[in-house]
Amino acid sequence: MARALVLMGSGETSPTMVTPHQQILKTVTGKKFILDTPYGFQENADQLTEKIRSYFEVNVGIKAEDARLRTKVDRAADIANAIANINSAEWVFTGPGSPTYALKTWRETGASEALKNLLTRGTLVVSSAAALTVGTHTMPVYEMYKVGEDPYWLDGLNILETATGIKAAVIAHYNNAQGGTHDTRYCFAGQKRMTALESQLDSDIAILGIDEHTGIAFDLEARSAEVFGKGVITFKRGEKIVTYENKKIITIAEFVN
Repeated sequence: MARALVLMGSGETSPTMVTPHQQILKTVTGKKFILDTPYGFQENADQLTEKIRSYFEVNVGIKAEDARLRTKVDRAADIANAIANINSAEWVFTGPGSPTYALKTWRETGASEALKNLLTRGTLVVSSAAALTVGTHTMPVYEMYKVGEDPYWLDGLNILETATGIKAAVIAHYNNAQGGTHDTRYCFAGQKRMTALESQLDSDIAILGIDEHTGIAFDLEARSAEVFGKGVITFKRGEKIVTYENKKIITIAEFVN
């Protein structure tokens, strides 16, 4: 899998994902970076990076460097260095945090183009918050769930369509059940908000839902995808809903047609 786009719903540093990470990385011989932007605003960003780096070194068996890009107001030299790291990488991992923060920072620093270009030669692994940024639209999770704003979309980076031809909004944490007494499926949005969001999409745009501790790896050269993890991948376009379980291999054409 020399060139791949890998999406994970959650659990990116859990025991469940050790084997998938190892399978994805077994042919990667070039530089490897962890991109910290999604949680770059958090006070414990350094500790989170160290936790992720340790996970890959101890559990997965690879060493990755920090492609540090915390804010759009970093020193110009630091931003340039982060972009240079992405441009030199064969594998980049980025994951938890805020999708809207990552989206804005990557777009305003030029990192979004560097991430798209990465897929012409290597592998991009996005999980949780970062996964929400790669579709046609991005759900502003915290703004709706925590702040109470009405359901709306932001324009996504659309890396998924650029790389695969699949026109879809990506929803991580698709089967979330943390609410207990209230509906937190669809990345904490719940059915009511999700219905409102879907009504705002053009009819040719699908929803690609990724359950927690679940992922899908798009092999960009073989033009196929494989599902891994504990849950399922849900592909919904209009009234048509298809689910794919662990180890299911699908041609990318099945998603596009």
